Amino acid sequence: MQSILVLMGTIRILPPETARRIAAGEVIDRPASALRELLDNAIDADAHEVSASIEGGGIDSITVVDDGNGMDREDLALAIREHATSKIFTADDLLKTRTLGFRGEALASIAAVARLEIVSRRHGSEDGHRLVAEPMKDPILQPAPAREGTRVTIKGIFESFPARRQFLKRPQSEAMLCRSVFMERALAHPQLAFRWQSGMASPEVLMPASYEERIATIFPDLPRQALFRCNAGDAGFSAIIIAANPSLHRRDRKYLQIFINRRRVPEWGISSVLEYAFGKYLPGGLYPAVFAFLEVDPAFADFNIHPAKKEVRLKRPDAIRSAIHAALEKELALRFGKPGTVGLEASPLHANPAPNPFLAAQEREHAAWWIADADPHRLRQPVAYDRANPSDSSIRQRHGMYGFENISVSASRGGSLPADFWETLRSDERPRYIGRGIGPFLIFTLGDAIWIMDQHAAHERILYDRLLSRPGTAQPLLVPYVVHEDEIVQTLSQSREDLAALGYILDFHEDTVSIEGVPALCAETALDALLFWASESGRGTPVDHLIATLACRAAVKDGDQLDDMHAKELIAEALALPEPRCPHGRPVFLQLSHEYLYQQFGRLLT
Repeated sequence: MQSILVLMGTIRILPPETARRIAAGEVIDRPASALRELLDNAIDADAHEVSASIEGGGIDSITVVDDGNGMDREDLALAIREHATSKIFTADDLLKTRTLGFRGEALASIAAVARLEIVSRRHGSEDGHRLVAEPMKDPILQPAPAREGTRVTIKGIFESFPARRQFLKRPQSEAMLCRSVFMERALAHPQLAFRWQSGMASPEVLMPASYEERIATIFPDLPRQALFRCNAGDAGFSAIIIAANPSLHRRDRKYLQIFINRRRVPEWGISSVLEYAFGKYLPGGLYPAVFAFLEVDPAFADFNIHPAKKEVRLKRPDAIRSAIHAALEKELALRFGKPGTVGLEASPLHANPAPNPFLAAQEREHAAWWIADADPHRLRQPVAYDRANPSDSSIRQRHGMYGFENISVSASRGGSLPADFWETLRSDERPRYIGRGIGPFLIFTLGDAIWIMDQHAAHERILYDRLLSRPGTAQPLLVPYVVHEDEIVQTLSQSREDLAALGYILDFHEDTVSIEGVPALCAETALDALLFWASESGRGTPVDHLIATLACRAAVKDGDQLDDMHAKELIAEALALPEPRCPHGRPVFLQLSHEYLYQQFGRLLT
């Protein structure tokens, strides 16, 4: 008899419990995420006090207690059902809800991966109830004594789910993550009281306070008196920005935090605006302490793009970023003056450069004479810089403004010196080149001090001023680059005149932009710089942020070695700068005065 092969289907429906556990993994991936959901429920219940305690980093147990509205028997029975929520009813409600939770997944997901107990009593009621749920078992609901509000306890997270439990970190690490989540919620809700307990450690209590007081309490290295507030707003949003004096900077972005509708989110566009505003007051590589708390109309902020609501899509990002930048820049100028005037107070070497005695003594409109040695016949005249009017093209042509495209500085020869130049120039006012130091630093003496110059910062500032003050030369692209993204097209269109002045050749069509040429100054990197600026930093950020990027990429780098002639010419150019800081705020010069050196070496000044 001929056998008949029957092919069975390979697609099957997952058992409900398996599907529930898989879905739960999108919401609850570790103790910290379970704690986050419980805290959100407590805050949404109009609590005034919220307490959280954990054991074993939250792996053993998590307990959250609130004095909020509480639940009656009917609500408690539905609380752990899938898609059970009191926050919304229709999809359109997402456009107006202001609660932290709304998906109705948290308690159901927790009950699928841990042992869960909820004890609750509604305000004004005399009856409390207790619900107990475990994976793979039916929940138990019964009357129980309870305070008004709700207490939720989670035990043995992933205890029956070893495939997920093996990926948890050590209890100490999980505890740190839990505490971080707790403090984020406390930071975003300073009007509430919070209490934190981890194991046998002493509890941390945060009483209701202002944003400034809450930040200073959570981050003790940010004293209250160093914090200031800036308000911003536009149609559909408002923002409270709490920032620290630029002297309290960091080398990481730990204190650069964005909260939108009381959720901390990685909104890089707003972060870039905050960095840019403070970047003018900070040396490169340092970051400010800024906490931005935004309230955005729910119709303009979509959090329903991540199961844990860790991301947000803003409908009007350009307007929000522009308003924040304008308000913060104005506030910084009022408090700290123009960029480059804020002392960093870290060490004498981080102080602002002292006034240039060479320029001050001459008080000439066109300055920067490099004296190679005492022989007047070996004088070299670098590029003149008109401090009163740096954009005066006639002055630049008269003194010979040459390019920096080939890394080194090219200075003009010839020209005439003032008749009394040698008579008025004292020997201690002549800069004398000593040589290269480590890294990008050039060393010279001037007056009674030793000067150290950052060749990259100096060249970057020179190029930045040049790009700002004169039209850029364009270099056509062999193959034009076409942009289709709406937001990038919009940004390029809004700044088309400024970009054309820099040397970008842009051909605008109905919904695309063809980039056909880039500034010749840094042709290799100009296209990438433009696209990055337009897609990230450009939203609400002035074009001079792009100019700073172009100057930085075209400037002489740390590893580039200048010969003595070009090093001297670069120093001479830098001495003529009206603003001795790079566009990002780093100082061009550091000065070690005669008095400072004698003090450091223990010598007595006579």
